[in-house]
Amino acid sequence: MRVSGQLAVIALLGAAGFGGWYAYKGGHLADMPVIGAYVGQPSGQQAGAARGPGGRGGPAGPATVEVDTVKTGRIVEVREAVGTVRAYESIMVTAKVAGIIGEIGFEEGQKVKAGDMLVQFDAAERRAAIEQATAEANRAAALRNEIAIKLERAQALRRTGSGTEAQVEDLTAQMKSLEGSIASAQAQRRAAEARLEELTIRAPFNGRVGTRSVSLGAYVAPGTRITSLDDLSKVRLDFAVPENLLGRLEPGQTVNAKAAAYRDRIFKGTVSTIDPRVDPATRTVRLSADFDNPDEALKPGMFLSVALEVSAQNDAVVVPEEAIVSEGLRHIVYAVKDNKVERRVITIGQRQGGKVEVVDGIKAGESIVVLGVQRVRPGAEVIARPVGSTAPAAPAPAANREQPSRSSLNLPQAIGSAQAAERK
Repeated sequence: MRVSGQLAVIALLGAAGFGGWYAYKGGHLADMPVIGAYVGQPSGQQAGAARGPGGRGGPAGPATVEVDTVKTGRIVEVREAVGTVRAYESIMVTAKVAGIIGEIGFEEGQKVKAGDMLVQFDAAERRAAIEQATAEANRAAALRNEIAIKLERAQALRRTGSGTEAQVEDLTAQMKSLEGSIASAQAQRRAAEARLEELTIRAPFNGRVGTRSVSLGAYVAPGTRITSLDDLSKVRLDFAVPENLLGRLEPGQTVNAKAAAYRDRIFKGTVSTIDPRVDPATRTVRLSADFDNPDEALKPGMFLSVALEVSAQNDAVVVPEEAIVSEGLRHIVYAVKDNKVERRVITIGQRQGGKVEVVDGIKAGESIVVLGVQRVRPGAEVIARPVGSTAPAAPAPAANREQPSRSSLNLPQAIGSAQAAERK
């Protein structure tokens, strides 16, 4: 009984093993809710899946990339610097002579015109000197007229023989002396008028006055500051650039400047002066640029960021920045020709507004990958569409589509259902 029982058990196990192998071979176990999660497909079907359209081991389809045509455009070589603003014309108004301020003819911050009176000193003494010189000149002129009449009479008497030559000569000498006195008195008057003019300080040019440092009735000495006067209709910006640009600098070059006080505003000016000397300490060249300043937004002493346009090229080859891949010190772009990728090493120039100048390595009219450069390899086939296009990419061939395998899913019931659907 023991032997027969053992043989029966062996036969039963053998039948169960054969049945399991047959079910596995036919794929029937995959239909069972629980067992299907742990039993793979038959070896033939697994090999077919690996080679078929749904297997993960199959070849990937061409990558979809966005391409653009290389164009030409205007590229400006810009050098940046910092500069300081100064007024186009600027003076410190000071007293020329000592005196007491009798009148102030301006308000602080006021715009004045050339010739306007700014300060008038007490001029009573100078006016008295003018009046004295005028009176002296008038007195001498009256005496001269009186002597002139006497001289005419003496000359008439001399012709008739009643007068003498000595009398005529004496009157003539007196005439000359009085004419000299008149000239001297007139000179004294002009000198007094000039000294009087020194007591009046006038604006030498159109501009805006600053704060005043004196008050009405104050006594000031020569050289005392009274106020400042700046012509702000135009301003000058002083800045420096490296000496290696000296051969490419010329008056009239465009300068763009920005101030911290006006973040969104760009001031445009032109180079007016190039210093003929190079600073031996910094090896820089000093430049001055003129800016129109009708609203007087720029004030003397302001700090500006400067962008000097050194040169401009209107037909430069330009590509988008995102199309360039950096590999160490080299720059790479991927050209697309006949839907195949070519690797190009390029030499770049200036960067401007999201565009990069290409000096060598690619030509205008060629197509390059702009978006998707990380998915391409030299010689690989790609599906190209214009950059920014909203059209969907072309579908990959059916042979290259990936289908989920049972091993990638976790729920046994879902796996069995998916496999059952595949067989149907």
